[in-house]
Parts: sequence; C-alpha cells; structure tokens
Amino acid sequence: MKDMIRLCVSLGTVCLVGSAALVWVNSMTSQAREEAKTAELTRSLQMVLPPETADTAVLKEKSTDAVTLFQATDPAGKVVAYAAEGQANGFGGPLKVLVGFERDGRIRAVMVTQHNETPGLGSKAADRRAQLSLWDFLSGKKVDTSFPPNPFLDAFAGQSAAAFCQDGKGTVDAVSGATISSKAILASVHEVCGVFQASELQ
Repeated sequence: MKDMIRLCVSLGTVCLVGSAALVWVNSMTSQAREEAKTAELTRSLQMVLPPETADTAVLKEKSTDAVTLFQATDPAGKVVAYAAEGQANGFGGPLKVLVGFERDGRIRAVMVTQHNETPGLGSKAADRRAQLSLWDFLSGKKVDTSFPPNPFLDAFAGQSAAAFCQDGKGTVDAVSGATISSKAILASVHEVCGVFQASELQ
C-alpha cells in the first residue's frame, strides 16, 4: 500500500513539474511566436500590395470575426490599395487566404498564407513556388522568386471583387487532383470579397 502511495506521489510530482515546465516555455516563447507571425503577415502583404506601399493598417471597424481588412498607404499617406485575409477548411484542415485589391475593386493578387494540404496534390492549388526548368538551370537563367506564379491563384487577378461576393457568379477552374483545396480557396475568396464589398471602401 505504501509503495502504491509513493508511486502515485512520484507520478503526480513528475506531471506537476512537467506541466509547470510547459507553461513556462510557452510563456517565454509566446512573444517570439507572435513576432514571427506578424513578420510573416507583413511579408505576405508586401506580395499582394503595390510596390509603392509604405505602411499597412488594420481596418478594425470594417473587419469581421472571420475576415481582417487592411489599408495600404504610400509614403505620403495616400491610400493605394487594400487587402483582406480570411480562411476556409481545405482537405488538410484550415487554410488562410490573403487577397490584395486595387482601389477600384479589382483583385490584385491572391495567395495562401497558411495550409496543410497534401504535397503534390492540394498544394498545387495553394503554393506559389518558383519553377526552374532544366534548360534554365543549365543556361544559368535567373528566375524571379519574389512572387512565383500559380495558374489557379493567378486566375483571380484582374477580376472584379463584386463578381466573387457570396452571391456572385465569379469562379475559376479547380486544379485537377486538388478539387477540395481549390473549392476551399474559392470559398475563402468569396467570403473575403463579400466583406470587402460591404465595407464600401472602393
């Protein structure tokens, strides 16, 4: 009986110390994780917004629980574009989609900032990766990797946000073998465009 009590006390102590250690590590690294997330969002915004963008600000009064709206300004403080981030459930779970908008309401660019889609399948609809052919490699040709192309995501560019509202008719062809991922991205773009249109920013 005493051995059983000692074992229970020992296990309880180990669990308590382990839990305390996890809480301490989490508290010590939480700020670093938040800073990393902010830096990654900043880099993503730079990709979908015009090069003259000097600053971005969250439009809290125009955002919703599901969609965050951003306003981009140039060095003089003039509004040059907008962006919005939303999310949907893909094949591998939640994915986040960032959409850049021109001031006239046209979609400037779309990119997926976070996903867990299957590599080689769902990732074909979500990833932007520079493609270097064998000939490019052998000839020493440099490929621009600042904003790699993705035929599916690039199909949104130039189209009106109004066409992609929840009740709009806007659509793009799904990627073969990545139908669920494609539909999830399209659903997120629909939701983001709906919030952007409702904001009456354009």
